[in-house]
Amino acid sequence: MSLNRPVTDEDILSGFASLHQAMATGFDQVRTEMKLGFTELRTEILDVRNDVARLEQRMLRRFDDVDEKLDRHEKRISALEAAANR
Repeated sequence: MSLNRPVTDEDILSGFASLHQAMATGFDQVRTEMKLGFTELRTEILDVRNDVARLEQRMLRRFDDVDEKLDRHEKRISALEAAANR
């Protein structure tokens, strides 16, 4: 291929077509990778939400257990006070 040959309109159009194809292919790859990344991110966020919900349920059960223990202690203290006042 000679470097001094004249460039035709077809050569320029062919170059732009090649450039357009390369850019379209590159953008398609980036778009595909971004979709995959967003899907992974959504999955991670859902996992975190599920973990937080499980921890919240665990914490609420723990609070319920503490409330029950306090109620039992209050009953025992009341019974002891009543017995002491007799």
